Formats: sequence, structure tokens, C-alpha cells
Amino acid sequence: MVSLSNHRHILNTARFNMAFQPRKQEEPTDANGFVDRGNRYSRNGVYGKAIEDYTIAIGLDRDHAEAFYNRGCSWYEAGRFDDAIADLTRAIELDPLADHYYGQRAMVYLFNDQPELSQADQDRCEELRTQAQEGG
Repeated sequence: MVSLSNHRHILNTARFNMAFQPRKQEEPTDANGFVDRGNRYSRNGVYGKAIEDYTIAIGLDRDHAEAFYNRGCSWYEAGRFDDAIADLTRAIELDPLADHYYGQRAMVYLFNDQPELSQADQDRCEELRTQAQEGG
């Protein structure tokens, strides 16, 4: 017969093992799945892996604005400003009303010593935000 304290110990051990065992992640099967996994890599500072996943997502869907945006952000974090600008520009072409795309590109332009372009993007970002707040 198992005592109550032994039963609790067995349950606590099982819970501990379940909580700390790495979960097997399914391999993504579509562009959104690769973007999601790329975002997890990026949040943890693993920009090379994030860029790989965003690149796969773009290969699956050439019009995936968020994949271009997120890859641009990762290029920026990796110090590859020209690549970041190219991807952020493509994201803007795909979704010209996404204010945060302009805000991110403005920052990259600033770090790439292009203050005039940075200011133009910052102005556009603020204009879009104002329009959104005013409902149109």
C-alpha cells in the first residue's frame, strides 16, 4: 500500500518531469509557422536561425509582409543594415499602411547614417498613427 506522502512524492516528481522535459516542436508546414518559429528565435537573440526561418517563409509566400518585416528586424539586430533596409522596404511595398514598418526602417536608416531618410520614415509613421487614431 502506498502511503499518502509517497503518493504526493510520486505526483510531484511526475509534474516536475513533465514541466522540465523539452517539448518536441512540430516542424512548421507553412509560411506562418516558419514566421512564428522565427519570432521565437528572434525573441531569444538567435538571429541567424530566425533569418533562416523567415527566408523559408518568404520562399513559401513571396507576399508575406510580416516575414519581410521580421527578417528586416533580425538583419538590423545582426548589424546588416543594407539587408534590413531592403527587407523593410519590401514589407512597406506589401503593406504601406503598417506604421511600425516605417518606424523600424527609420531606426535602421539612422544607424546607417541616413538621417534624411530616417526623418521621412518617422514622419510617415507618425502620419499613419495619427490617421489611425482619427479613424481614417
